[in-house]
Amino acid sequence: MKLIYRNQSGAQKLLNYMLLIAFLAMVVAYIIAVMNKNHVAWLPFISELDQYEPEGQIWTLGLTVAGIISIPIWMKLYGKWDRELRASNADRKWLKANLLVFVMAQIATVSLIWCVNLPFNEYPIPHGVTAAVYFWLILSVGTITILIVRNIEGYPKDLIRVRLGMNVAGYACMILMGAFAPGEMIEALNDPDSDWANNHDHAVHGMAALFEWLMVFIAHMGYFYTFNYDLEGETVQ
Repeated sequence: MKLIYRNQSGAQKLLNYMLLIAFLAMVVAYIIAVMNKNHVAWLPFISELDQYEPEGQIWTLGLTVAGIISIPIWMKLYGKWDRELRASNADRKWLKANLLVFVMAQIATVSLIWCVNLPFNEYPIPHGVTAAVYFWLILSVGTITILIVRNIEGYPKDLIRVRLGMNVAGYACMILMGAFAPGEMIEALNDPDSDWANNHDHAVHGMAALFEWLMVFIAHMGYFYTFNYDLEGETVQ
């Protein structure tokens, strides 16, 4: 598997700009939040970075921009895989699966944008719902994508194995995140008057937050980075 792509195409640059913006939006917001003592270092949920300013503005703006940039990237991936599936004489069901992936990815993108613009401490239920929709859709998209590219002739098997490992790790992190979520957090999501989002000890849910961060960096950003292979030579118009 190729890790570094030099002389990147326009589509690759767009993909990597998106990943860099998303990375900085979370990491810079986290650093500022800890330095301002709005959060302790171990370990806020990613969504909690939106509770205070200025880190909240960085977090919201960065992830919103990253979500918008992902739209043309998915369009490019759909077109590339459609051409390659047809050239490989793949069964028509995989052409339909490719279209399904594109639709699911767009729904996930809309969910992400809604999620990051609905602060968790102000709108816990809609924020939680849109976050769950985004996380599960992207993991599902990752699974279907693996099945699709297996039907493209000459597609690197080592890259498929890497994606499979990341995808499985993502599902495991989601399950472990739920397993370590404290009961008071779950109860608070069902209580509109709860002030849990503004008053709690991060250590209570530190392990759940750890698995959320791991899932995002492995099964989302790491997985997305592997699309550099598919976007090699693809231009952006």
